[in-house]
Amino acid sequence: MGSSAASMELPLPLRITTLHDLYASKKLTPTHLINQIYDRIESYPDKAVWIHLVPREEALAAATALTERYTNTNPTTPLPPLYGIPFSVKDSIDVAGQPTTLACPSFAYTPTATAPVVQRALDAGGILLGKTNLDQFATGLVGHRSAYGTPRCIFDGEYISGGSSSGSAVSVGAGFVAFAIATDTAGSTRVPAALNGLVGVKPTLGTLSTVGLIPACRTADCVTVLANCVGDARVAWGVMRGFDAGDVFARRDGEIPVRRPFGDVVRVGFPPRERLGVLSAPYRALFERCVGALCRLERAPAVGAHAQPQPQSQSHAQFQKANFDYAPFQAANEMLYGSSIVAQRLAAFEGYIQAHGLDKLHPAVKTIFAASSGFDAVRAYKDIFDLALYKRQAETEFLENIDILVVPSTVTHFTVAEIDEDPIGRNRVLGSFTHFVNLLDLCAVAVPVGRWENARGNLLPFGITLIGQAGRDEELMALGEKIMDCVSPYLEVYTGVGDRA
Repeated sequence: MGSSAASMELPLPLRITTLHDLYASKKLTPTHLINQIYDRIESYPDKAVWIHLVPREEALAAATALTERYTNTNPTTPLPPLYGIPFSVKDSIDVAGQPTTLACPSFAYTPTATAPVVQRALDAGGILLGKTNLDQFATGLVGHRSAYGTPRCIFDGEYISGGSSSGSAVSVGAGFVAFAIATDTAGSTRVPAALNGLVGVKPTLGTLSTVGLIPACRTADCVTVLANCVGDARVAWGVMRGFDAGDVFARRDGEIPVRRPFGDVVRVGFPPRERLGVLSAPYRALFERCVGALCRLERAPAVGAHAQPQPQSQSHAQFQKANFDYAPFQAANEMLYGSSIVAQRLAAFEGYIQAHGLDKLHPAVKTIFAASSGFDAVRAYKDIFDLALYKRQAETEFLENIDILVVPSTVTHFTVAEIDEDPIGRNRVLGSFTHFVNLLDLCAVAVPVGRWENARGNLLPFGITLIGQAGRDEELMALGEKIMDCVSPYLEVYTGVGDRA
């Protein structure tokens, strides 16, 4: 290790391109990076981020082995895309030899196989640091339903981190990893991304293998990426994607419709004003400013340190507000907790429930599981037919009226104490604009676009989510990158009095 690498400070935020540039210039080595990260983890006040942290010695050994493997590589041969990049995995996804707990000690087991998405990241040179905390059984959007503690927002420890991918988001935002492999069923990546100022990519269903993922709602679950910027999320997503015959819901490329590229004008739908009343005052103000900024955005190429060349139809896109019918999206959103779909949780954990009952679950999770029973086959079929109708209606809106839908990623930012006051109701309201996405087979990219000042004088992030039809992942990422580069810098900080006014 050179003296310059030994003396270099940890380059925060951790970004793939930055780390690769430092490795190439010999200013940093993977071993030195891992040592610095573990020093940071040990000094970080929030100890609820990890459920299983790989011991420092094991992570250093992995970094050393990686360096040795590529020391004598031909200089013209590119290093693997995740060479020396630290990452974390949500503890609902299997890693061989590391416990999978789903934040429930009585459920824990140690798998013998690694989930394919994790193995792809390892094979691409990534260095796994450990398994992160989550809402128990991936049930919740708050990050405050775990036997292993509550990860806190990186900007203010009195506030929730969001869930269910709580530890995943904090591991990225706190500077421990460059990206996290997480999951999203009803907003579990998009909400914590928004509450911690991160990018969250929720891919098209069936494009990332869910083998080795313990399901929450099997027909709507997907593996996701959390990162500091769109470019990093794109790299990780690109490494992990691919058809897996072992995944019964996997889709071959030919099974995903080929979409006509967006034109120079992208038709954008926004939720109707009457639906925005659920937003807190800071969120309402920032969302309205964002809508205005998007509609005024001139036709200019994406700029900024993280922008990458994109097709002209994406990089020169002009956003145009479009009229459309939001009703099918809202109707689908209300189905998640108000229909037989919730019974999938009982099917997923039938063996555990038969062995242990519900008494060992977190109280909020126990309440949700208890309310998930009692649906008969007639109701299940009715819900299937209703959802099929909403899917067709949403498809019509995308074909005839809009190219993308832009929504607030969530409605407000609660403190931990506020969640304790109403754990079920306040959890549900956080998903006001998230639940329908997977149910309607849509893909989404959450990006931070503004900040607001809370009553304690701390600046907390605000984010929006871009939603499109299945297969639009790359186009949404390109547009999300453009928005971060061209819109976010011009949004003022909201400094209204109080958090909820």
